[in-house]
Amino acid sequence: MTKIHTLAATVNTVKWGYYESNWESLLTVESGDIVEIEALNHQSGDAPDLLFDDAIQEIYETITTRMGDHLITGPIFIKDAEPGDVLEVKILDMKPRMPYGSNVLANWGYLAEDFDQKESIVIYQVDEERQVAYPLFTYDYPRPIDAPGLVTPKGTVERKAIQEQVDIPVNYHFGVCGVLPKDSGKISTLHPARFGGNVDNKNFVIGTSMYYNIEVPGAGFYVGDSHFAQGDGELSGTAIEGSVNGRVQLILHKNLQIGKNPLLESSTHWETHGFGKTLDEATHQAAMEAIAFLVNHYGLSRELAYSILSVKGDFHVTQVSNDILGVHCRILKSIFAKL
Repeated sequence: MTKIHTLAATVNTVKWGYYESNWESLLTVESGDIVEIEALNHQSGDAPDLLFDDAIQEIYETITTRMGDHLITGPIFIKDAEPGDVLEVKILDMKPRMPYGSNVLANWGYLAEDFDQKESIVIYQVDEERQVAYPLFTYDYPRPIDAPGLVTPKGTVERKAIQEQVDIPVNYHFGVCGVLPKDSGKISTLHPARFGGNVDNKNFVIGTSMYYNIEVPGAGFYVGDSHFAQGDGELSGTAIEGSVNGRVQLILHKNLQIGKNPLLESSTHWETHGFGKTLDEATHQAAMEAIAFLVNHYGLSRELAYSILSVKGDFHVTQVSNDILGVHCRILKSIFAKL
């Protein structure tokens, strides 16, 4: 029987900016179980009067070990999961914890030099009935954004109301999600990797599944870096960063081949991922992952898989903001309906 579990984000369940392979399980579930899990916005300090609640404020005040930006909730262990298995994470539901989020025009953004390294914040508000977010106000950041968890209290900066009426359709997703790496020591959450982490694929939404190669016993599932909306590229350095309460189903697969990197499945597409220091490297990796997947999953020849990617594979820039860049290749499922 499928069980439903809960993992709230608290000072006892959240780490700041890193993973470790030897983390102890906070919760153990069986394959097919459902978990209600909370992911927190690591930019909540941009407008604490709107983005803090008591639990978030306590985390900001209490957790001082901060290797990087992201707040990570987990890990969750899956019974009988072993290295070499695959964990499927199916998104069943996502809702904003509070109806406000923050976007940063950051010093690490793609156009930072074109904006003279000027950093600013745009606060968005969500209209849940219409499922859109709209810009509420902006302000110039009063100091360099050079450390995680900075806080800018109301009244310390000039908040300028945004008059332009713009509606951004929401696409709630976990920017960070995955399984624990086998590598020893503290691993930064900044980069996307073979085990998942900061992949930032905007298509990982309700109704989709992401598949991860398990590297440690129990898998060690976690979430973080939740977003209200993001475009392919995440150009300015962040999405609309907002705290999200998610509902996920964790499914263990034995003897399943997905490639080296995470694999996304929606009702209409498969999406492979590539990562690299350049977009050329990331595109090459995403393409090779796609060819290997088509050969293994559908039994195609490498040559036919290559041809299909050229005539119908769509390569999208996942993000250019995390030092290691990302590309995802979208493959239309209906192509293979007769196989």
